Order: sequence, then C-alpha cells, then structure tokens
Amino acid sequence: MKTIHINISLLLFLWTISINSIYADGILNFNVGESPTQTYPNQGITLFGCNGTQYKTDIAWDRRNQIIGNIPYGPRKNQNQKPYFLAKYYVASPPAFLDPNIKSDPHIGLVTPDRFTFKGERPAQIIDLDYQILEPTPLIEIPVNFQYISNSLPSCEEQGVTSLPINTECDDFPWISGGLGASGIGELAHTQKKHKQGKNTEKDLQSSSAFLPIQKSKLTGEPNKPLNCQVTLLDDVVLEHKVYFDTESGLTKTINLTEYYKASKTMNLVCLPRSENDIPMGCKAPLN
Repeated sequence: MKTIHINISLLLFLWTISINSIYADGILNFNVGESPTQTYPNQGITLFGCNGTQYKTDIAWDRRNQIIGNIPYGPRKNQNQKPYFLAKYYVASPPAFLDPNIKSDPHIGLVTPDRFTFKGERPAQIIDLDYQILEPTPLIEIPVNFQYISNSLPSCEEQGVTSLPINTECDDFPWISGGLGASGIGELAHTQKKHKQGKNTEKDLQSSSAFLPIQKSKLTGEPNKPLNCQVTLLDDVVLEHKVYFDTESGLTKTINLTEYYKASKTMNLVCLPRSENDIPMGCKAPLN
C-alpha cells in the first residue's frame, strides 16, 4: 500500500507540472517605427484583458523585435470564484506629443493588430506600431458618467465597474498620404482628482472622458471640424457585467461620438450584472 501511495503522489505531481506548462505566460514581439517627434521618450503600451486585467509596458522607438514576456495567460478565478480564461487582449498606445507639457497636435499611431487572442502552450504575438501614417490631429474631450443611475439600478461605479476598453473608429481620419479612415483602442476610466477649496480643504472630483479628433481649418489653423467618429464599448472582457450607453433610443454599445460633441451631451453608462453562467467571449478559453 505504501508503494501505491508514492506512485499516486508522483503521478499527481507530474500532472500538476504538465497543466502548468500548458498555460505558460505569453510573449509579445513589437516592431516599432520612428518617433514622430524625434525627441519623445519610450512609448507606453497598455493591454486590456478579462476581469480588469491591465498589463503596462514601455517600448523603444525605431526598433524591431522588441520582446516583452510574462503576459498573463490561462485560467483564473475572480474574487467571487467565477472562472475565466485570460487569452484575449486589446492593445492601446497613447498619442505622442512634441513636448510632454504641450498637448497640442498629438500624433496618433496605428497598432496592428489592436486585439489578439493567445493560443497554444507558449503563445506569442507580433504587434506593429507606426506613428508616421496619420496626420497630427487635436483631440477634444467628451465627458463620460460612471455614476449615472437608470431605472433605480446602481451606477456602474457602485457595481465596481470603473474602467473598460473602447474602440474609436473615424471614417474620415486623414492620412499623410491622402487616405482616410482609422480606428484604435482607448479606455473609459473613472478617476478621482484632488481639488483645493480654501486653504486647508480638498474635495475629490470625478473625471472621465473620451477623446474626439478634430481637424484644423486650412485658412486659420484653428480646430473647427470634428471628425466623424463612433465609439463601441468592448465589454466582452468585463467578466461580471454587460455595459451599455443609455441613449434616447435605448441601451446600445455603439454611439456616434461626433453627435454627442455637437449636442454637448455626456455619455451615460449603464451596467447590467451577468448571470453566474454568463462568461463573455473575451473571457473564454480560445478554440483550437
């Protein structure tokens, strides 16, 4: 009996090693073009995965085959013991500015692909960044409300949803070569800032916004024409909730950002709890 017990323990140990090896962390291979500003420091990259997973790193300009390892991959459970699988990621790279302290005329980059799904035993993904394709374009802020209450439902903030990725697509975004159209990944995030009132009092303020590109006038050089852009909520990586915009026409995951700007409207978010068995596609194991 003693020998049998040792053999079973050994088999369990080997099985555990085998399972862990299947879900090794992922690898990214970045190919990055020249800096649009020539003086800007390393460029930041953020990956958005299931259940609020964010992976942040910096990469160098004008360098190919930059290897970033240890990207989380494999099965997990959240604090409520709901299972999910980390495999799908959205990739965001922020605008680059001529001067970190001067936010005018930002350069918007193209990330290819801007989303991917890891597969296999040792998953890897190639990602290209190019900031020399699109024309520098000013950005204006469109407010977002995570504290919005609809039909007596708790707000997204009250339900613990304070961040999610979005896809912004503009069909008339100008290319330097004369082409039109671009899209990219961003983030809606509910943040708090300190604001002084009087000498010794500070008050927390909530600040959330999305960005709308706007073209400059060829005559005056002043921003005067917002691009035609729509924004889609990427809640397939939000494990516990479905997230919507609350509009006059009802709940929707996509809105025209330009129309919101022209009407001076705020994007109101509504979060609906998912059932225990509702695992969104971005939180499921990939199909081989």
